[in-house]
Amino acid sequence: MNSPALNFKNLWKPFLVAAALAFLYTTVLVKLGADWWTDENYSHGLLVPFVIGYIVWLEFDALKNAAENPSVWLGFALILLALLMLLGGTLGAELFTRRVSFVLMLAGIVVCFWGARMLKLLAVPFVLLLLAIPIPQIFFNKIALPLQMYASQMAIWGMRLFEVPSIRKGNVIEILPQGATQIVALEVVEACSGIRSLMTLVTLALVLAYFTGERDKRFGQRDRFDFLKNFDFWRAIILMLSAIPIAIITNAARVTATGVLTYHYGKRATEGTLHDASGWLVYVAALGLLLLVNVTLKRVLSPKSKVQSPKSKVQSHEESQVSNYEFQTEDRRPETEDRNETLNVSSNVFASSARFRCVSAPLLAAILITGGIFINWFEQRGEVEVERKPFSEISVRLGEWRQKGDAIRFDAATETVLGTTDYTMREYVLPGGRLANLYVGYYASQRSGATYHSPLNCLPGSGWVMTQPERIEIKSPSGKTFTANKFIIENGVYKEVLIYWYQGRGRATASEYTDKINTVWDSVLRRRSDGAMVRVMTSVGDSETQATATAADLAAQIADRLPEFVPE
Repeated sequence: MNSPALNFKNLWKPFLVAAALAFLYTTVLVKLGADWWTDENYSHGLLVPFVIGYIVWLEFDALKNAAENPSVWLGFALILLALLMLLGGTLGAELFTRRVSFVLMLAGIVVCFWGARMLKLLAVPFVLLLLAIPIPQIFFNKIALPLQMYASQMAIWGMRLFEVPSIRKGNVIEILPQGATQIVALEVVEACSGIRSLMTLVTLALVLAYFTGERDKRFGQRDRFDFLKNFDFWRAIILMLSAIPIAIITNAARVTATGVLTYHYGKRATEGTLHDASGWLVYVAALGLLLLVNVTLKRVLSPKSKVQSPKSKVQSHEESQVSNYEFQTEDRRPETEDRNETLNVSSNVFASSARFRCVSAPLLAAILITGGIFINWFEQRGEVEVERKPFSEISVRLGEWRQKGDAIRFDAATETVLGTTDYTMREYVLPGGRLANLYVGYYASQRSGATYHSPLNCLPGSGWVMTQPERIEIKSPSGKTFTANKFIIENGVYKEVLIYWYQGRGRATASEYTDKINTVWDSVLRRRSDGAMVRVMTSVGDSETQATATAADLAAQIADRLPEFVPE
């Protein structure tokens, strides 16, 4: 790129807006950077800002020439929406919303100063930034779990090719090593499921498609939907989608290799340097496959790969000449006009007087700083403290149910993962001997990111297979009714009925998404985000219908007692 002379007179404007952005989003960006540093699923985010900076630097001249009149109203509409998202995300303890609001804020500023067309030209940097934002845990778990299941199933098929006897229970693979008497359980966790390499691979696919594309076509498009006719656009889409099967296949191969080595060498094959090195080999193999797909697409599907007749070549040459002439005549201006434009346009396009005639940088900075003060004030208000009894005071008698033994406690590692403020897990028994398990996990605040762990994510990861999902109505002895989730879960010889729901702030709901929306709403209007997840399990036994009725009865009994422990 060419670097024109700096105009220091106007440099204060971009610095002012940047300072206002930093004031507004410091907390969000610091937490995002910490997640990139500590969360291996999104460690690629550490490189994304540098890649974006390089793309902008590389295309600076083209972007400057493509800038048009500012879209003030659209830009400020996006900025206002970003502020509202930041406020809602702050009060509702939703980090994803706050982070997306930052991307939307940048988009609004771009549109406000350089027009909507500039946003399309910067689509790749914006998408890269979005790919570096960790998705909400409830969505992440729904992606990770199927990948864990696919990887474990494919690993079983691979082990059978090597005649390794193995049994799969959910995402847990059991292997009896040669000459051993103790079974080794291989758990296909997130690191082995492909979810970590998937996030990185999708990002690499977009970067690869961008830098191996035709540069002239990225900035020569005039119409709004011209990109749909661009081969490089569809190549990027195919590359990003191909990252999914590539991640699954390579990680399934890793699990297969681990299983084969475990069969021959025992548990030590799952630990130490060899296991860690296999993770890096997965990345290398996945990247190699991604490069292979890219080369194949460019050679086989690219329009240039098709053999042209002499006549078509001449026609294509004539069309390119006409196209070049059109662009040249469109850009041709009198020499005096070019000289005046050179004098007026500084090296920093942000400060161009022609593009600021309807927009004021100080006004935007004032809006951002005012919004930051307002949002920080809301956040610093804190949450309303509600009085509640500890779960240890829950009665040992719930209707006809009697507690059996002491309350069950998790180990320290599990408690850390759960992140609950208070929890209880007990076994209750009926006079006839029917046994049921009750778990209630309470969170005093979800603003810090701690939230419920859905059985849909936790149980399959422990080897349980969940079937026959349905919603059932629970009616408590006091007449209160609510809807809960019901599943049949199996793990080897065990088969149980599972009922669970979410409760807090006077609401009981079966949907975790509805509960999340309610949490945001109550956090804004009631300054509360506390709540609990309630789970009841009992063995199916001889009758699934009877087991369901029994579990529903315990659920109804505890529902009437919960308001003392989960405040309304």
